[in-house]
Amino acid sequence: MIKKKLEILVSSEVIDEDTRSYVLKVLEYLLENKIINDVSQADVFLTHLAMADMRRKKNEAVASLDEFILSEISADPKFMHSKELWQDLEKMAEKKFEEAELDYFYLHIINLLKED
Repeated sequence: MIKKKLEILVSSEVIDEDTRSYVLKVLEYLLENKIINDVSQADVFLTHLAMADMRRKKNEAVASLDEFILSEISADPKFMHSKELWQDLEKMAEKKFEEAELDYFYLHIINLLKED
């Protein structure tokens, strides 16, 4: 599903080919390291990642998460694991993402890790 979605986003010029390649590398990493068992588990995260990568390239900001949500994320038992995993995933990106974007990534990754 995500591969088809990425193809549609590229063909409609919402994302570029470099972003598509980056997201597919992240997907491959998640599967190879058994963080997910099925591609569908990461669909929402990978779609967000693609859109975030394009925002980064266009210097567009994302709205910060509400303080309550941020406190819930940082209190989650999987928070540190999500940060460590993100450090590995971010190495595949061209450049670093802004802090507000990272909070969304942590939220998505925590949800991925809870699906185990």
